Amino acid sequence: MKSNRLRVLLAAAAATAGLTACSSPVGVGTAATVGGERITTARLNADVVEFQNAVRTAKIPPDQLQIQSSVPQAVLLQLVQMRQFRQFAERQGVTVSDGDLDKFVAEQGGLEKIGPNALIRGVPPSETREWIRTALIYQKSLERFGANLTDQASQQAAQAKLFQQLDTIPIKVAHRYGTWDTQRGLVEEPRFGAPAQAEAPAGGQGQGGGQGEPDPATGQ
Repeated sequence: MKSNRLRVLLAAAAATAGLTACSSPVGVGTAATVGGERITTARLNADVVEFQNAVRTAKIPPDQLQIQSSVPQAVLLQLVQMRQFRQFAERQGVTVSDGDLDKFVAEQGGLEKIGPNALIRGVPPSETREWIRTALIYQKSLERFGANLTDQASQQAAQAKLFQQLDTIPIKVAHRYGTWDTQRGLVEEPRFGAPAQAEAPAGGQGQGGGQGEPDPATGQ
């Protein structure tokens, strides 16, 4: 039960990486807007610093970070998706209460167990609970759209319906953070600079790779 539910959480995190959106200019001091909700560059910068400090403290090697872009892009992608799913849930009446969240966290052994899985995906520690909430919203939404968790075809059909609804929430991203690709999320533009390996010595980023620690989601 414990391993299976965390596996669903991580699958949700992977599935949401390619949400559709538009890329267009945003105001000065804005990293992105989600349905009109602004993510400031100051907020993003603070979360990037928090993420980098957490990676250094945890002594996570760069090749264990499961991000495929620069750190600012990876963190911004997480912030965007959290807001998009929250707004979708508010519109559709999909509820994940604090009690639901606390129960899930307790079943998985606490935030100290889940946190590393979130961190290697670009989630600052202060955003871990919201990241979990997003994944639980995703799971509940798939069930609402008819997904059977043992039937891949029904999951894919439900996912298509979910993403169609999510598309109604507009996303705009500042060009300095790349271009929003409808299949891959934030994609680095040539003028954005070198990807992952450039900042790896500072513990800031790296390419996705195998994890050295046992993964509770797979039981290995």
